[in-house]
Amino acid sequence: MSSPIYVVQGANAAMARELVAQNKNARFLLLSEHALERIPECEHISLVGSAFDEDFLKQSIQQAVERWERIDGYAHFSGSILLKPLHMTRLDEWEEVFKKHVTSAFLGLKAVLPTLKSQGHGSVVLISSTAAKVGLQNHEAIAAAKGALEALVRSSAATYAPVRFNAIAPGLTRSRMSKRIVESEQALKASLQLQAIPRLAEPSDMAQAISFLLGAQSQMITGQIIAVDGGLSSTKRMST
Repeated sequence: MSSPIYVVQGANAAMARELVAQNKNARFLLLSEHALERIPECEHISLVGSAFDEDFLKQSIQQAVERWERIDGYAHFSGSILLKPLHMTRLDEWEEVFKKHVTSAFLGLKAVLPTLKSQGHGSVVLISSTAAKVGLQNHEAIAAAKGALEALVRSSAATYAPVRFNAIAPGLTRSRMSKRIVESEQALKASLQLQAIPRLAEPSDMAQAISFLLGAQSQMITGQIIAVDGGLSSTKRMST
């Protein structure tokens, strides 16, 4: 079987590196607003440009198709964390969260979908959050944006079949954006006590789930939101 061709969009360098490391036989088009360092050895194109530049996105996809003739999967990593109660959230902050999470996915999909539609196959994976399913304090903006992404997954799965659309919904994961929580012993302990599996998720945990949804082994899975959250969204632990 020929090597799969995956497009990865977003500034999450750690996640991108893990995804490449777990799919060494694949070829990658990596799109980011910042240069990605220490990418494992593989055949890839790494391009730097704005997630909101439609011409950049379309030309990048065209470059990949011209080189490799097809695209088998698209993963969207762009995002941010804003932890504020709604009454303290400014309109510009609210709009920025939706721009980074929802609008960037919309524009990326507009660029890649013509290729996936013409092929009649392909897999799309977006990143949601446990916050879209479970009411978490001070998560109003991020929960609303991730809820929009989950609705986008389900509708697109119906509209563009047989192209597949799914999302993973992480809980607390080690990343640059979660650094403030992870480095606070008190905040980290409180967060992990809510999970059935009381450990911090790593980028490799997310990459494994994304690799599964991008790959051929998940051909009958579409329109789904897969929680990768240590049980946070589906279990309730009793305090001891």
